[in-house]
Amino acid sequence: MSVKGLIRKEWKQSRAILLMIALLFLFHFPIRAMVSLENWREEIRLNPTEAMEYLAWSVHSSLGMSVFSIGILILLVTLAVQLIGSERSTRRQDFAFALPYKRRMMFFVKWVIGVVPTSVIYSLTFACTYLLVNSSEFGFHLEGVNIAKAYFLPLLGFVATYSFTLLIGTITGEMISQIALTFIFTIFPVGILLLLGYFFDINFNNGFLLGRMSEEAARFIWPIYTVYNPTTAMGDSEFMSVWVPAVAIIVFLVLGQWLYERNHSEYNGEFLIFKQLEPFFRVGIIVCFALLGGMVGSGLVPWSLQSGGALMVVFYWVGASIFTYLSYLLTKRLFSMNITIKGK
Repeated sequence: MSVKGLIRKEWKQSRAILLMIALLFLFHFPIRAMVSLENWREEIRLNPTEAMEYLAWSVHSSLGMSVFSIGILILLVTLAVQLIGSERSTRRQDFAFALPYKRRMMFFVKWVIGVVPTSVIYSLTFACTYLLVNSSEFGFHLEGVNIAKAYFLPLLGFVATYSFTLLIGTITGEMISQIALTFIFTIFPVGILLLLGYFFDINFNNGFLLGRMSEEAARFIWPIYTVYNPTTAMGDSEFMSVWVPAVAIIVFLVLGQWLYERNHSEYNGEFLIFKQLEPFFRVGIIVCFALLGGMVGSGLVPWSLQSGGALMVVFYWVGASIFTYLSYLLTKRLFSMNITIKGK
């Protein structure tokens, strides 16, 4: 059967969000650049000496992040949740799986329906902004900018975040758990190292190594690539490499297709689709909450009493114990819930 029918099905439920993404990209790049050009001219007219001090940074930033980047990320996550999590919660996936398409192809179409329009819109608006700024009297400020890196890093950050959210959707049973786990696992590489570093710092007075490791782990927080700014301070930083998100996108796509083929529809509406993962998630949730509780507990010790260290350790373990018990109750509730919404 032709894949056109499948594309039309996914396009129908995605077009509204994709339209909003397109509008945000217009504001993020060309409209912001046009407003900035007028502001720069006005600033030079009023105070040329002061304006020239920060003009280079400001021109570079026209190709970087803005507040609209956050909105685009939120919409991409929403789109991925709409295509997988919402289908599970409303039981529409039962109908989708009855269609004469391979599940691998169904997942691939969901990935393409978000990645291709986003990439095309991003490329057009980025090119338009670059031409606007480069052809203006401020274009010489872009001479030292790595345009390829300025183009690819945010784009790969957007695509990696979307692909990662789709991947999370293949192991979750409904949209709320997809959103929650996407957020948790997005910050997990840094978060767990910070929690462990604090644990060793309080109990053994040695958490420096894990603190340094958390800086390296930030490479695996995919939305961070969308905040790249080609300024003189960050332009050639080795912290952000295009290969990390590029490889991650391929891994997320291949692994997502493999997991989607093995989804169990009878567990739609539950927290996890793959029941064999529940023990790992139970232990992980309890351990992370215990570490977080210890951080919260020790943070309650007044500054004047922190010098000895013994009181910090006591409060750490009191907080850890309380959060361990609360997380145990949470996991019991979490893995017994079944959330379904009646669709149209």
